[in-house]
Amino acid sequence: MSSSIRLTQDEVLKALKKIYDPEIGVNIVEAGFVRDVRIDDKGIVEVDLMLTTPFCPLAHLIIGQIRTAILSLAGVKDVIVRVVGYGIPPELERLLRRRLERRSAERE
Repeated sequence: MSSSIRLTQDEVLKALKKIYDPEIGVNIVEAGFVRDVRIDDKGIVEVDLMLTTPFCPLAHLIIGQIRTAILSLAGVKDVIVRVVGYGIPPELERLLRRRLERRSAERE
């Protein structure tokens, strides 16, 4: 990465917040699917991604969107996305619980 262009983790996360899981309508950062982001001095960005299941039908779509979003940032030479686990991230569980509580309260 050029010394005049220093990409930050916050910039990468901001770009990733524009990517939504179409099944739940929550962006992949707030849902907790993005577990870690690393940026090296050569412009390579690594993203650790969690999926709900190894059979996720949207995995290739989401990974492609991650690569496209990050490659559009200045100074990025390559993107490596690693699937590091499967399950419901705690962040998503909290979001879904709040959504359910809000809907229950609206019905009362």
